[in-house]
Amino acid sequence: MYNSYIFSGLGHAVGEYQISNDQVSQAVKQGYLEGFNEERIMASKNYQQFRLSHPDVTPFDYFVEYKMGFKTRNHVVPFPPRKERKWDTESSLELGIKAIETALEDANVHPDEIGAWIVSTVSPHEKAPGIAATIKSYFTKYDNQSQVYTLASGCSGFNVNLQRAIELLENNQNINHVVVAHTETMSSFLSGTTPFVPFVTFGDAATAVILSRTQTENREGLIAISNYQDPKMINAVGVSHDWKLYIDNSIVKDRATLNILRTGKEILKQSNWNVDEVDMLVPHQTGDAILKPIATELGIPLDKLYQEVQVKYGNVSGLGVPLGLSLLKKQGLLKPGIKILSATAGVGGEYGAFTYQVPTHELNTERKEFNYKDLKGTISLVTGATGGIGEYICRYIAQKGGDIIMQYSSNDEKANKLKKELELFDINIYMHKVNFSNSNSVREMAKEIIEKHNKIDYLFHSAGVSGSLSKASEVSAEEFEKVVQINQFSPIELTKALMLNIKESIVYIGSVAEDAMFAGSSAYVSSKRGFHGFAASFAGEALSYGVRSIYYMPGLVNVGMMAQLDIKQISATMNIVNQKRILKVEDVAKRIVKSAYLPKVLGLRNSYDGVMYVRRDGFKVK
Repeated sequence: MYNSYIFSGLGHAVGEYQISNDQVSQAVKQGYLEGFNEERIMASKNYQQFRLSHPDVTPFDYFVEYKMGFKTRNHVVPFPPRKERKWDTESSLELGIKAIETALEDANVHPDEIGAWIVSTVSPHEKAPGIAATIKSYFTKYDNQSQVYTLASGCSGFNVNLQRAIELLENNQNINHVVVAHTETMSSFLSGTTPFVPFVTFGDAATAVILSRTQTENREGLIAISNYQDPKMINAVGVSHDWKLYIDNSIVKDRATLNILRTGKEILKQSNWNVDEVDMLVPHQTGDAILKPIATELGIPLDKLYQEVQVKYGNVSGLGVPLGLSLLKKQGLLKPGIKILSATAGVGGEYGAFTYQVPTHELNTERKEFNYKDLKGTISLVTGATGGIGEYICRYIAQKGGDIIMQYSSNDEKANKLKKELELFDINIYMHKVNFSNSNSVREMAKEIIEKHNKIDYLFHSAGVSGSLSKASEVSAEEFEKVVQINQFSPIELTKALMLNIKESIVYIGSVAEDAMFAGSSAYVSSKRGFHGFAASFAGEALSYGVRSIYYMPGLVNVGMMAQLDIKQISATMNIVNQKRILKVEDVAKRIVKSAYLPKVLGLRNSYDGVMYVRRDGFKVK
């Protein structure tokens, strides 16, 4: 039997905006980009001959698509990628998270089974901490101590990390799975750049691989791997201190071609493969000028040269190879037994190669249900459990296997129906019908909970009423007092009473109204701001008991207050807080629950108010 190291899961994500050659061509015509000589192309005999069979192909498309090998690419921002457009966009972090999510699902591996997280990039979302540590925090709880490694490497980043991952698996028998990911927003380096070549070349994407150890009768998976560094390329391509791309195309072409050929031939020899055995060459895809001569020199027919990444997504730095593998798997083309040669070279002079034989068996053929039980053994108190957001918070906790204490005010029919639905998840449900407008009832509820339960792992405060959407002068004193009691004073009283019983976190649910400043609902806005102030001041005391405090502010959601707002109020609110779309309550509830037990959650904008996390969902304020 052999210890084989296989790609058990593959996943990728690309920038939101597909950029066509025509868009770049228009920028050249408008003088935004420079360096393309249309007259020279039109005068060339090769183009004139080409037009006989392709009369509609422009000189620009001929040069970029048919000569260079690029047709489209994806960026995280609309074209052109100006700096001012990057404020409200995805980063290499978000792309990396999406790719890893897909790879974990493809591998049928839970994040807790990952022994190490290895991520490379040259376009990080921030300088520190390393992107690997940050990405891991979106997948694992606070007590997960698995290793993380961040590598600042471009074109060869994945290849280098793959070798490190194998070493980790070989030297740590308690580890069976490693995340190897590369993520890049190459458009980050194009602001202020005027030559057209980088714009047709580079794209934004991320790819992740789950590298797993498994026992096989024959040697499969990764057969051999190598990595080197060529000092003669150290000044040829890179990113300057002010985040600008520089490249000497002739040096890069010559040295990259030489290095890929050298390492490709070497790795074939190490693998005991003849070149005729190679079913597919999946290289770092830099353009036809490098790739086609390499394939020819290696003796590999061009129909075995995989270039779909290059054509559709451009040069995506170190993730070009795994992106190709991910696309091939998605298309059902990674057939058992086929032999793949991969080679790469680029920024920093790093270069390397590996050989891979697709396994003849699947590692995990039976789907697991562990993903639904992240909260098994925990108990959560949810106030306002039958409200719009509260109901869905309960649903998601139940899916994750957690027991629930449900507080609701009056709707017995809805509460009982919800209880029956949640019990189908084989969890315990405890009901408390308590009107939060009555302080005495709240105190009695706290007393009953303390007597019955040794602990509460998570407290979710979703109880609340909006009141009438009227100006302060038009709201009666009685209504104002009721709204403030339900939204602010009763949750505060309950939190203080239960503090010694709470073990993990308190999630206070605020509102976009605190930032939006729209007219009306003065009682609601006042009570939420007061609640926010308490949560921030109380967070220090909670932390002294080891309890985290999260203040969660969802944007406009398709339940609750939305029903009382007219179209003008909705539009004004969304414009003020830069909210692009109405949020779905089920999605918001999932992120709220994840906020209680994960350090970070995708789609939220985080800040601090003292020691309290403030998480805005679906909107942002400058």
